[in-house]
Amino acid sequence: MNERVAAVVPAIDEREAIGEVVDGLRGAGACCVLVVDGGSRDGTRDAAAAAGAAIVHEPRRGYGRACVTGAERALRPGPDGHLHDVIAFLDGDGSCDPADLPRLVAALHDADVAMGRRPGHLIESGAMPWHARLGNRLVAAIIAARSGRVLHDLPPFKALGRATLERLELDDKGYGWTAQLAARTLVEPSIRVLEVPVAFRVRRGGVSKVSGSSMASIRAGRAMIAVALRETRPRPVIGLMAKAPGPGHAKTRLAVELGEDHTAGLWAACLADVAGTVRAAAGEGRARSIVMLARVADVEPIGRIVGPGWTPIVQRRPGLSAALADVFLAAFDRGADRAVAVAGDVPALPPSRIEIALAALDGGARSAVIGPSSDGGYHLVGLRWRSAPRWWPRPLRRQERERLARRLETAFGSVAMGGASALDATQRALGEAGWRVSTVASWPDVDTLADLRTLARQLDTDGRWAPRTAAWIARHRVVIDGPLTSPELQR
Repeated sequence: MNERVAAVVPAIDEREAIGEVVDGLRGAGACCVLVVDGGSRDGTRDAAAAAGAAIVHEPRRGYGRACVTGAERALRPGPDGHLHDVIAFLDGDGSCDPADLPRLVAALHDADVAMGRRPGHLIESGAMPWHARLGNRLVAAIIAARSGRVLHDLPPFKALGRATLERLELDDKGYGWTAQLAARTLVEPSIRVLEVPVAFRVRRGGVSKVSGSSMASIRAGRAMIAVALRETRPRPVIGLMAKAPGPGHAKTRLAVELGEDHTAGLWAACLADVAGTVRAAAGEGRARSIVMLARVADVEPIGRIVGPGWTPIVQRRPGLSAALADVFLAAFDRGADRAVAVAGDVPALPPSRIEIALAALDGGARSAVIGPSSDGGYHLVGLRWRSAPRWWPRPLRRQERERLARRLETAFGSVAMGGASALDATQRALGEAGWRVSTVASWPDVDTLADLRTLARQLDTDGRWAPRTAAWIARHRVVIDGPLTSPELQR
C-alpha cells in the first residue's frame, strides 16, 4: 500500500486481544494505529502501547464518542507531519481480521468508502449470536430501503478516504455511529461505496459490551434503528452558488473598479462568510448543504474557502440559469422535496433569512420563494416539488425528475440573468412553470464599488455574520473609500 493509513481502534478492557490487533494492523500496512481507550482497568493501554499503538484517552463512554475522538486525531498530522490518506475503523476485540485491511484500502481506488461485508461463510461459528445477526440485518435493510442503494451489512471494519470522512461530519456518540456512517454515505449519491468481503472471528478474549447480552443488544439495536431512520429522512437542501476567485471568472463588474487582485481577496472573504451563514441555517433547519460550482477547476479552491463538510457539485451546463436548475435537481437526487439556492455575494445575510425562506416553502408542493436584491436581481430562490422518495422504483423517480427538469427549464432557461429585470422575469417564469411565488425581504448584493461602500457602512454597524469580509474591508479601507481607478490599483 502506498497510502498513509491510520487505523482507529476503540477499546475498553481488551488486554487479551489488543496486542494482536495492533500487531496485525501494523503488519498490514497501517502507519498509525490509534487505540482509543475508554477507561480500561485491565492493562489494555499498556498492551496496546507495547505493540506500537498510540493511545488516545477518551474517558467519556460511548462507542461513537470513541470513534469521533479517534477520527479527530487521525485527521490531524502524524508524528512526522504527514497526513493520512485513509482512515480505517475496527473493533479492538480481535473479531475483525487486520489482514483484511489492504483489500479495504485497495477498494478505495474505485470508491470513497469501503464497507467490510461479512458473508456467512467468512463468519466463524459462535462469532455472531442470532440476535446480533437479526439486528444487523434489520438496520442494514432499513438504510438500504430508505436510501435506494445496496447495503448487506452494518460493518465493524470499514475504511474511508480522508476527504470523505471530513465531509460526513459524523457526530453520533453512541452505538448508532456505524449506522450514521452507513446512512450518511448511502443517502449522498456522489459518494461511491464498495462492500468488500471480510472475515469475522470469535473475539480473542474479554466480554462483548453488546452481543454478549440480549438486553445490551436490544438497547444497541434500538439506538441504531433510531439513527438509521433519522439519517435517511428526507431533508431540505441549501445550495451556495460559488465561483472560485480569479480574473474574468467571478465579480467581473466589481473587478473593473476595484482591480482583479483586490476583488479576488474580497470574493474569497464573502464566500467564506456566506458559507458560514448557510451552514448555520442548515443546522437549524436540519438541511443538507451543497456548493454549486461553475467548473471542475473550482472544486479545490472553493473547498479551501468554505472548509470541509460540503458536497461539491459541478454544474452540467454553463450559465447561472443552468446552475440554479442543477441545485434543485441535486436536491431531488438526494431525496429532498425542497431547496433554497443562495448567492455568494451577500456576506452579511443572517441565517434567519434563509430559515424564513425555507419556512415559506411549507405551503405545499407548488410553493416558491424569492429574495429580491436592490439592483433588480435576487439573492436567493427556493422551490418545492412533489416528493419522490428514494425507495420509489427507479422508473417512477426518473419520470418525476424529468418532469421537474422541464419545469426548471421553463422557470430559468429563458430568463436573462444579471440584468435589472431578472427578478420580475423569474417571478413570471416561475408562475408559468406552475409555482406560486412569495417573496421575502430584500437584501443587497455586491456587484459594484458603490455596493461595496454600502456594505462597509453596514458592517460598521453589525458585522456578526461577515467577520472575514469585515476584516478584509478594514485592511483595505483606503482603497474602498478612495478615488482610485482600476489601472491605478493595479500599479
